[in-house]
Amino acid sequence: MIDRERGAALALVVWGLVVGGALLTVVTVLAVQEQRAAGALRQEERGLIGAERTGAELLSHLTLGTLRANLPRAFDSLPVDAGSGWSALVRRLTPRAFLLEVSPRAPASGPAAREAASVRLGWLLRPAPDSFVPAAAVSLGGSAALGDGVDISGTSDGACPPPDSAIAGIAAREVSIVGSASLTGAPPEVLRSSSDSGLAAGDLEAFNRLRERATLVLPGGSYTTGPATVGTSCDLQQPTNWGAPGGLGNPCGDYLPLVRIDGDLTLGGGVGQGILLVNGNLHVLSTYAFHGIVIVTGEVDITAPTDVRGILAAAELRSGAGPVTQLKVHYSKCNIANSLEFSSPLTPLASRAWRQLFQAP
Repeated sequence: MIDRERGAALALVVWGLVVGGALLTVVTVLAVQEQRAAGALRQEERGLIGAERTGAELLSHLTLGTLRANLPRAFDSLPVDAGSGWSALVRRLTPRAFLLEVSPRAPASGPAAREAASVRLGWLLRPAPDSFVPAAAVSLGGSAALGDGVDISGTSDGACPPPDSAIAGIAAREVSIVGSASLTGAPPEVLRSSSDSGLAAGDLEAFNRLRERATLVLPGGSYTTGPATVGTSCDLQQPTNWGAPGGLGNPCGDYLPLVRIDGDLTLGGGVGQGILLVNGNLHVLSTYAFHGIVIVTGEVDITAPTDVRGILAAAELRSGAGPVTQLKVHYSKCNIANSLEFSSPLTPLASRAWRQLFQAP
């Protein structure tokens, strides 16, 4: 019996080594896989954070008007500069819905790209128009003397519901009618405090809020504005193209830029629409028509027929050294709402705003 058991210990040792090695191999493989999975998860989290940060930065510069002008049809796409290491694309889904896609720039290289991992996030966006409630069709910081050819109405044009809505015709420290001026509204006039000067608080707040989103920034000077086209498309690169008010058949009929003038502005005639912000004085030397919002931090000097369909706010209003003449301002809710929507920022949907579109294995 002793002879038959000789060599059993060696077999047991070999079997133990094989089983132990197998177990050690399994444990090692599992540990390596767990380490790689943890590293991949950390990279994915870094990538998601980087993509969200990049998307948030892009949202601060996107406006509905800019995207509509560059994406005229559904499912058109526009590459957006997202800086080094990232690429972004905006795709139009509907007239009021857009998809923003952010992903690492390819080919990926370097530490930043390794940290970003291969993530691709998408945001569903919609416009968030500003709310602006004007105090009057014409709001002034000083007194106003209204003469011949003046027609100021605070009654809306009726195209936007409710049709019976109206605001004050004019708000100023003092209003005097010295000619055949027409003044209507609810009420026709509102007197501001005698200590007031400059823009009203609400107008100044709107000016400061809107100026940072200007789609067209120009220095002070003399301009003659009107729609400009390249073939059958609206030329958005022309600085004197401020749209075509009332031109439904015009390629620039739905172009309502937010124009900011840094300095005194002299208008030598033409037309425009959207929002006009003048950080200085405004002089109108030739017949001019504007549909939308006009806010001037200084004085407005009218020496030619001027027609505003929207609202006009300024610190002072005059016509040379005499009373104001040749001015028509008719309050229009539609023009104001359309102008604010065109320049409105884009914001993610309240629920399910973003989704990870793709992740490389």
